[in-house]
Amino acid sequence: MQNNTFSGLIIGQNVITVDRVASTNDYFKENLSKFKPQDEGSAILAVEQFAGKGQRGNIWKSEPGKNIITSILIYPHFLRIDQQFTLSCAICLGIFNWLKTKTNQKVQIKWPNDIYINDQKIVGVLIENTIKGNKIATSIIGIGININQTSFGDTQHITSLKSLTKQEEPYHIRSLATELYQFLDTEYNRLKNLDQDQQLLAFNQNLFRRNEMKKYLINETEIEGKIIQVLSNGLLQIQIANEIKEFNLQQIKYVL
Repeated sequence: MQNNTFSGLIIGQNVITVDRVASTNDYFKENLSKFKPQDEGSAILAVEQFAGKGQRGNIWKSEPGKNIITSILIYPHFLRIDQQFTLSCAICLGIFNWLKTKTNQKVQIKWPNDIYINDQKIVGVLIENTIKGNKIATSIIGIGININQTSFGDTQHITSLKSLTKQEEPYHIRSLATELYQFLDTEYNRLKNLDQDQQLLAFNQNLFRRNEMKKYLINETEIEGKIIQVLSNGLLQIQIANEIKEFNLQQIKYVL
């Protein structure tokens, strides 16, 4: 285990590198009592994660040492329970803006919090909150970004930074993670400074499949619809025929 401290940051001010862990999110949950409010922004950076978690209980698979596997601990006490999506929005924008510095290809945010490039997934995010009263007490933000891995077995619609850029030399994971934390810190500060409306606007401007007729599964029935926008409460707004409907994550699935 190795600790590195960076000045001038909240997110990424303290980075704990671990060689092997089941899940970086679980690492924080199991050790939460050891972290204090002044430790806000501390990050776990794992070389290998062997039981990573994604949305809907999915597993995030990653070859050891090849990708950014990190979790970040924050204390967003300023957010109410009904504002949880604003945090997801800020985190996605931080990752999105960072990736835009790495490629000129089409980067988009897939609701609720994945990042796609050229219709292929490159980033997965899992945010786990604890609640106190009507406020968010702690948030553990798990992020997996495919960097140097170029083989994904039979899994389709997956890509990595190395696959996209064709760079011969492997990327330096720690350096990229340090950059990423800075971009996340910028968006987290915007969130704290009540810039949520502009963040939601940017989220929607770069929304995967927005204004495109595509197929979705609703109650196991395949339908065609057009994404209109994501609302501030995190619901996905889709036009189906001539009717606009709203869905949460449990109600709808993308057909890729």
